Amino acid sequence: MAQLSETDLAYIKSLRLYITEKCDGCGKLLNQTFRYAIAGRPEVYCSQPCRDRVQFGDRHWSRRTKPQEAVQCAYCGSPIVGKRADSGFCSSRCKQAKWRIAEKARKSAASRNTGLVLSSACGDEKSG
Repeated sequence: MAQLSETDLAYIKSLRLYITEKCDGCGKLLNQTFRYAIAGRPEVYCSQPCRDRVQFGDRHWSRRTKPQEAVQCAYCGSPIVGKRADSGFCSSRCKQAKWRIAEKARKSAASRNTGLVLSSACGDEKSG
């Protein structure tokens, strides 16, 4: 729990406020009605994002941040701009096209492996 310095405390008392703590994450003054904490730790934070940044560190925010290096689309190869760091395609069009190609390859591999004929002509025989 970050304590206020004497000068900060004197300034706050001159404003007739009763605040005795600072956020351990960013240093903002804490209002006594809203406090965020991590179970089993003495630290107190000003907001949920500030607390989560301390608790989870980089692994919590790394997926959502923009990539540092240039990432290319898995289908067309163009650079991905303005997307999350874990995105693999530049647009939904490329994502769908890549899926259709993969699905077509899966179906053809399945028909070659089983030896089945996938046509409607097979069921035309009449049972007598």
